[in-house]
Amino acid sequence: MRILYVVTSAGFGGASMHVLQLLKFMRSLGHEVALVSAPDRRLITEAKNAGAKVFENPYFVRRFHILNDVKAFIPVYKAIRDFKPDIIHAHSTKAGVIARFWSAVLGIKSVIFTAHGWVFTEGKKYIERWITAQVEKLMAKFTAKIICVSEFDKNLALKFSVAPENKLITIHNGVDPMAFAESLKSKNLKKIDNEICITFVGRLAPPKDIFLLIDAVQSIDGIKVLIVGDGELRDKVEKYILKKNLDTKIKLLGERADVPDILAQSDIFVLPSRWEGLPLTIIEAMMAKLPVVATAVGGVPELVDDGITGILVPPADVEALRVAIKKLIEYPDLRIKMGENGYKKAVEKFKLENMLVKTLNVYYEVLNSLKQNEVQNVKVN
Repeated sequence: MRILYVVTSAGFGGASMHVLQLLKFMRSLGHEVALVSAPDRRLITEAKNAGAKVFENPYFVRRFHILNDVKAFIPVYKAIRDFKPDIIHAHSTKAGVIARFWSAVLGIKSVIFTAHGWVFTEGKKYIERWITAQVEKLMAKFTAKIICVSEFDKNLALKFSVAPENKLITIHNGVDPMAFAESLKSKNLKKIDNEICITFVGRLAPPKDIFLLIDAVQSIDGIKVLIVGDGELRDKVEKYILKKNLDTKIKLLGERADVPDILAQSDIFVLPSRWEGLPLTIIEAMMAKLPVVATAVGGVPELVDDGITGILVPPADVEALRVAIKKLIEYPDLRIKMGENGYKKAVEKFKLENMLVKTLNVYYEVLNSLKQNEVQNVKVN
């Protein structure tokens, strides 16, 4: 099977990691794979190392830019023309629109789209949500299967009539427990002080609302905060931390490859997003046995059981976030218990293997369905 992955990129975030996981798995089974993506160094390098054919698209970025967005169509067409895939699997909005545009033009029916959180999710103006939902509804006509990463997103697609239910399937993101096995062995052994370590992992972009976390921890003593990730807001975040005189408390670590080690030496994980799909970083935190403080948006409540594996708070509520963090600081036994509960849930429900196998089954389902239709058409003719 020849599989072409198409994904936009704004730093190595959840969608990029998801694609890389799929790409490596499919290669391990002997399938031929190719990738169309922005020239993201880590994604491109790891994809090439895994044996994928890579088509770099310098215009493939998340932010809307009319000229670049038009230019972004051409490299995708060239990749489809040169690679001749059996399956096209697109990820995130812009990549999804462009890949499905070409599938419509070229008559390719084996196109799968994964929505890593819908653009028309809650928290945005209704007119904006309605317009983007209509675009997705049009694109769905040229899609064999739409994978939603959470039940929340599947229900949202049904609410906006994006596609019939039989075209939608929920496949939760997953994390490999073995990636955390060694880190967990040394958990708490390397701590050099008694400060509580609060960690955020994610893109420094508006949906993650990192400024809310900075404001929430400003008045909390005896802690250190690690911000892991990069993105378009990096400079603004750095200046904001300096403006608040918090540079001794909050450390910007940038994009890191040793996230399991960082999480293993942390005490609390915080993700204050305005909207989400199903955050891989929360699953990673659960695999690291951390209690999670997160906003109750998108698929987050499917991961975090409030009061059991962590604490859920409303989005954009700095006081609620501060209170939740302080509660976990003050009650270490609760932190440990929630971390253990989260680990059990993650291993049971959100293992990487589950996501990979279910996605592979979708590929086979789509191809088999197309073959059956071809046979039926031959019989009719």
